[in-house]
Amino acid sequence: MNPRLPRSALSRLTLSLLAAVSLQLQAAPIELSMPMQPLASSLTRLAQAGQLQILFDEAQTHGFTAPALQGRYEPEDALRLLLQGSNLELIPVNQGFVIRPQPVPASTDNSLTLQTITVVGDGLEVNSANVGRSTMGRRDIERQQANNIPSLLQTLPGVTMGGSAKPGGQTMNIWGLGDAEDVPFTLDGASKSGFERYQQGTIFIEPELIKRIEVEKGPYSADTGNGGFGGTVHMEARDATDMLKPGRNSGALIKYGYQSNDQQRSYTGALFGRSDDGMFDGLLYLNHRDSNDIKLAGHIDQGEGYLYPERYPYTAQNQDSVLFKGNFNPTDEHSFGLTYSRSKLDLRTPFSAVTFLVPSKWSIDRYGSLEAAMHRLLSNRELIDTTWVGKYHYQPQDNPLVDLELSYSLSDTDQTDTRDDDASYSSSTGGKYINTRYRDKVLDLRNTSLFDTGELAHELTAGLQWRLHTRGVLMYLPTYDSNPDYNYGWYQPQFMPAGEQEVRSLFLEDAITLGDVTVTPSLRYDHVTNRGKRNLALRYNNAAMNHDYRPVTYTGWSPRLSVFWRVNPNLGLFVDYASTWRAPVLDEQYEVQSSSTLSGSSRDLDAERLRGVRGGAVVTLPDLISAGDNLQVRATLYRHRISDEIFKFRSIACQAQAENGGSISDNCGDLLPLSNYRNLDGLTIRGAEVESYYDSQRLFASLSYSWTEGRHYGAYSNPWAQNVWARDIPPAKWVAMLGLKLPELDMQVGWQGEFVRKNDRQPSDQYDGSGERYWDSYANGSYDVHRVFADWSPRSGQLADLSVKLTVDNIFNRFYRPAMSGDNAYSQGRNAKFSVSYAF
Repeated sequence: MNPRLPRSALSRLTLSLLAAVSLQLQAAPIELSMPMQPLASSLTRLAQAGQLQILFDEAQTHGFTAPALQGRYEPEDALRLLLQGSNLELIPVNQGFVIRPQPVPASTDNSLTLQTITVVGDGLEVNSANVGRSTMGRRDIERQQANNIPSLLQTLPGVTMGGSAKPGGQTMNIWGLGDAEDVPFTLDGASKSGFERYQQGTIFIEPELIKRIEVEKGPYSADTGNGGFGGTVHMEARDATDMLKPGRNSGALIKYGYQSNDQQRSYTGALFGRSDDGMFDGLLYLNHRDSNDIKLAGHIDQGEGYLYPERYPYTAQNQDSVLFKGNFNPTDEHSFGLTYSRSKLDLRTPFSAVTFLVPSKWSIDRYGSLEAAMHRLLSNRELIDTTWVGKYHYQPQDNPLVDLELSYSLSDTDQTDTRDDDASYSSSTGGKYINTRYRDKVLDLRNTSLFDTGELAHELTAGLQWRLHTRGVLMYLPTYDSNPDYNYGWYQPQFMPAGEQEVRSLFLEDAITLGDVTVTPSLRYDHVTNRGKRNLALRYNNAAMNHDYRPVTYTGWSPRLSVFWRVNPNLGLFVDYASTWRAPVLDEQYEVQSSSTLSGSSRDLDAERLRGVRGGAVVTLPDLISAGDNLQVRATLYRHRISDEIFKFRSIACQAQAENGGSISDNCGDLLPLSNYRNLDGLTIRGAEVESYYDSQRLFASLSYSWTEGRHYGAYSNPWAQNVWARDIPPAKWVAMLGLKLPELDMQVGWQGEFVRKNDRQPSDQYDGSGERYWDSYANGSYDVHRVFADWSPRSGQLADLSVKLTVDNIFNRFYRPAMSGDNAYSQGRNAKFSVSYAF
């Protein structure tokens, strides 16, 4: 080995040459018993124990602590385990190994290297591509032991869970935008478009199956087209290589979890392995949850002389989930991957999942009990969420111009409600039977090329995407079983049209780096075609009422520009600009009514548009207080202007009605029949957030603050009225965490608190006419909620494969209405969550 190192570096070099060993001897397993200690010490002891030739610069290992190793390991596996969490890479060379800093590609050599686990960027570095991204790894997921994805992400700045704590009742709001089309989800690249059925949650993925979540805030990624104004949530499923122990090609996991609040039990089992040559690997992961009803922190009081019980009826769940993930790597240049996941949720529930059903005292007295009053309004709900993803990756080792990825995915969400014969139902609550099915097919092809033009380094990505989103809806309402106008009771609810949206897209993005500055222009083109499906009911196929389900097409470009400047190794500045748009979703385009005024489909809608800018700074400060510690801070400012806002056509229909008062028909008769949606002037959302993360050998902590303000131009119900506060704007929020590492006990303990301002800015505050209150959020007072957590995962000894975790949510049993919650959706009470897992 003849590494090129300056003479000053050689003076610090530790070279372990204890024997002239062959490759065969070097590959022999080694019996190790090493405690947690400085990385340099562990490397030296490993070289001695295995008679290995290891070359490394001791100065480059300063500040890194190696984990304890106990057992029998292959030398290379042991080395890779010791280097986890560092910025060093392992290079096998001849009869030994070289350890060196991870090289940074020319196109991103101005990135800030992170030295600790973090949720800034991708957890390893911050650069122009991920500076607006927050990342949550497996350790963060396991720490919270959450039942659903939105509550898991609630602790991130700028991210707010809406809806309710009921199973399947969660929605997501990012930077003041909370409709399903504004916050798309993906799983291993498959589109989980957001379930847009009225009064339902939007995402139904089991967190136990997820390895990593990345939240891209705002529409600043060229990957995002036709929507995603709030941001995009990317989820990555677990796979075998993450779960295998060093030196092992097979393994298994069993896990049991319990939650005290609803007596929830969770059972998990997994099998995983890979072939000896590493060509194949696979994972099978199973999870089952079942629970009793949720217990609230207090009593719902409607002021009618009846206090609702703390244990809220009909919130129990029964859920099964399965994940299969496999990879085939025939050569170093070609790889194939397959992901399959399925979750099935069975509930006894009212129509709305995002609200709490609260019958009146009159209804309770009439039917004899709360349970009886609720029973007649319930349905048996089955929800099945399925995802298929197939991927191919080709990256020739000697051609930097080719890094090709091809993927095809199929995502399906199928929800069926059936009601008992004695139940009460109507078309607005889904009839006696309703099936709603959302399906997404996505084909994605992209290539990344690395090349230089003079002093400029380029990372050029070109992509093609095709997506077909299909909605199928069928309801049975026995009220009309003898009425041919309603197809004898079998038809689509007028507010839930069926149809499909087809999107063809192409994009080009070039990250151009000169020294410490990366400028990334991108351009995306989307061609969107909406095709409505005629309603089975003749009542909603009336041309005289402007019921028109013919296709409508939208096309347009989305230019974006990002600049990232690494001022020095510890400071990065960024600014991003985006101009993008979205076509109407099928509900907006094809919802109809049978009234004489607002009855028609909305074929004349313009695309909704957004122009946004964000900017800020990222700071990383290593060795701040003690050797090996690190502080990271990211500050962001943003401003989004949304124009041609697509919104419900209600109340004031024309300027004459706004000026004269009276009815729609008296003032706007020449415009009738009107469509159900229209374009409004829009709104402006601005905000700021600061997030900081500290890590050291003993302490870890975080503190974040987010603030958002929105102003709407004109009222939602009356565009000619004065400006109002925008809807769905979350209140300011602080989130703090403080943790302690106890390496001598293989334990971590900590506390986390959320401090949320009251929500006192509603549209109706400034215009209280024409039903503006309908668009208000349910006001919440200021509140704080706290959790504590502990993690015991022995690194050595007979219990080395055991992991025990304890989390207690809402430890002070606060009774509050969370921000952005649904009607009467109060907080879940104190909840102690315990899990124990054992890996074989």
